[in-house]
Amino acid sequence: DALAQNQRLLIVADYDCDGATACAVGVRGLRMLGARHVDYLVPDRVIDGYGLTPGIARRVRERGADLLITVDNGIASVDGVAEAKALGLGVLVTDHHLPGAELPQADAIVNPNQPGCTFGSKALAGVGVMFYVLLALRSELRARGVFQAPDATPAAAGTGKPAQPRLDALLALVALGTVADVVRLDANNRRLVAQGLRRVRAGAMPAGMAALFHAAGRKVAAASTLDLGFALGPRINAAGRLADMTLGIECLLTDDPGRAAELAGLLDGINRERRAIEGSMREQALRMAEGLVHESAQPP
Repeated sequence: DALAQNQRLLIVADYDCDGATACAVGVRGLRMLGARHVDYLVPDRVIDGYGLTPGIARRVRERGADLLITVDNGIASVDGVAEAKALGLGVLVTDHHLPGAELPQADAIVNPNQPGCTFGSKALAGVGVMFYVLLALRSELRARGVFQAPDATPAAAGTGKPAQPRLDALLALVALGTVADVVRLDANNRRLVAQGLRRVRAGAMPAGMAALFHAAGRKVAAASTLDLGFALGPRINAAGRLADMTLGIECLLTDDPGRAAELAGLLDGINRERRAIEGSMREQALRMAEGLVHESAQPP
C-alpha cells in the first residue's frame, strides 16, 4: 500500500553487521520493487542507545517519513513504536530477537520468534528476516498485477508490465549478515549462506563487498564463511563501535567502485584502530593480573 501511494519509507537499522546488511538489503530491495523514496537512519551507540527509541521515532518524523521500518531491532521497542504511532507514522517491525512480555503496537511485526509464528526457521538473522519480507512483498505485488508472472508467455510479456526483479542479487549481503551475526546455521540459513557465497565467488556482489575483500587481502574466487565472519564482518562492525555505522551501510549501498574502495579503506583503518585498542586493553589487563598475583604471593 505504501508503494502504491508513493510514500516515504525510512529504515531504522541496528549498528552491527547484521543490522548494516539488513539495512542495505532493505534499501536495495525496496528500490528494486519500485519504492521511489527510501532512506535509513542508524542510532548512535553512545547517544541513542539501542533500538527504536521515542527520540529516534521523532527524528524519523522530522525527516518526512510516512512508514518506519525496523531491521534487526524493534521487537522490544514498545515506547518507541508508541511514539511513532502517536506521530502518525506507519510502523513495520522486522526483527529476529526474542520478544519480551509485551509486543509493540506496530502495524505489522515480522519475527520468526514472536508468539504464534509458524515459520520453520527460527534461527534467521535480521538480514534473513528482511530478505523474506521482500520475497513476500514481491509476491504480493505480483498478485496485485504490478509485475509479470514469472512464467509469463510472450503475449503476456507485451502488456507493458515490468518483469519481477531478481532478488537473488541480494543473497551475497544476506550471507554476510547471517555469518557475521553467528546465528545457528540450520538448513535454511545454510542454504542462504551457500547461495550467497556462490554469487560472491562469481563476483556477483555489491561493489562495497568486493572492495572489502580487497582491503582485507582475501581472494573473492575462494570466498568462504571464514572470510565473511573474520574479514568482512569485523570491518563493518568496527564502524558501529568506534565511528558511525553509516560508513558501513554506505559501503554496502554504493554501486561506484571508486567510492566503495574509499569507504572500504576507511573501514579497514577503523578496524585496525579497534584491534590496537583491544590489544592495549588486553595488555593492561594482563599486567594488572600479574600485579595481583605478585601481591598475593607476598608474605603478610
